[in-house]
Order: sequence, then structure tokens, then C-alpha cells
Amino acid sequence: MSVSDAATPTTSMITSAPAIDTGVLKIDVPRLPADIRKQFYRDLQSLTHYVDRDLRQRITSVHTNAKLISSQSKHIRAQTFALVKETRKWEEIAVRASGILKEAGDLQNWAEILEVELSALEETLRIVNEKESDDLIP
Repeated sequence: MSVSDAATPTTSMITSAPAIDTGVLKIDVPRLPADIRKQFYRDLQSLTHYVDRDLRQRITSVHTNAKLISSQSKHIRAQTFALVKETRKWEEIAVRASGILKEAGDLQNWAEILEVELSALEETLRIVNEKESDDLIP
């Protein structure tokens, strides 16, 4: 038996099986010898085991990551709530400070008006005093 004979199955090794009708194409499926079928099934089981193991690892990873994301999400929500609370406090402080500055501005404006009026009164008194002193001098 030559190398080419070993690679090519003989008709005694393969028996014809019924054709499979796919609706579009009719395929003749050969019947394989028992030892080749057993090896095929072992290879198929090995492949499915490999794919199954890989999928299980990925699914485990997805579940682990989902738990981490959920935990981080809860943490971020808590921090966001604390930040909102702190922001409201700062907003209240800013409103009060603005009111105080407005009052200070009003007080400064009142002080400037009072200063102008006192300056006018002082000038008036100075003029009156000058006239009285001029009236007293003969």
C-alpha cells in the first residue's frame, strides 16, 4: 500500500448512507468506519469542552465585573448624594454672604450720604460762625 493509498479512503472503508435533503441542496453523507467515528466524537467532545470552558470563564468574568460595577455604582451614588448635600450648604452660605455684602454696601452708601450731609452742615455752621464773627467786629 503506497502513501497515496493510505490517504485516500477505499470504497470498502466508506459505505454510502442516505442523502440529507437540506431543502436547497441534496448532500450525500458517507458512513465512516467505527474507529473514525469514535475519533470524530472524541474530537467533537474535546472541542465542546474547550468552548464550554472558555465560555464559563468569560461568563464568570462578566458576573465578577458586573458585581464590581454595581458596587462602584452604589459608591458613586453615595458620593454624589454627599456632594449635592455639600453644594446646598455652600449655596446657603453664598446667599447669606451676598445678603451681608448687600447690607454692607447699603451701610457704606448710607455712611457716604451721612458724610455729605454732615459736610454740608459743617460748611453751613462755618458760614454762620463767620457771619457772627463779622457782625461782632465793628
